Amino acid sequence: MSATQTAPADQRAAAPEALFRLIYRSRSLAPAAEQDRGLGDILRVARANNAQLGVTGALLVYDNWFAQTLEGPEATVRALFERIRVDPRHDTVEVRGEGLVAERVFARWAMARVAEHGEPDIALMATPSGVSPGAARKSSSDQERILDMMRDATRGYGRGS
Repeated sequence: MSATQTAPADQRAAAPEALFRLIYRSRSLAPAAEQDRGLGDILRVARANNAQLGVTGALLVYDNWFAQTLEGPEATVRALFERIRVDPRHDTVEVRGEGLVAERVFARWAMARVAEHGEPDIALMATPSGVSPGAARKSSSDQERILDMMRDATRGYGRGS
């Protein structure tokens, strides 16, 4: 095959889809008494579905506010976000940042409860009755940069940067 010819479609390797990150925040409509059980349900379903979709990320919770980062193939993340956007369990959904990225920052993250006044955030695990504290983990400077945006979106109830 000459340099100007291209390989037949069935011989060309599929180009990997670009990695995309989307950060949003929303307000939970769940009553406070049901919030832990609802978070447990969200975490269990999201872990299973996201693993199949090739999506990773982090979810922060503060009072009735969520901030979530989703990372994966752009079309997949956008489709997942559209399902999240219309979920009746929350409102005031607002994209806080989006774009193509070189690598995943939250490849092994799931959920954390945002702590008060500079205290460490608390990692959460799904349990049959809802959620419970998980093992603490260190975060990289790249993770902290994005987590700070997520903290601002929840602690400030979506105001600010």
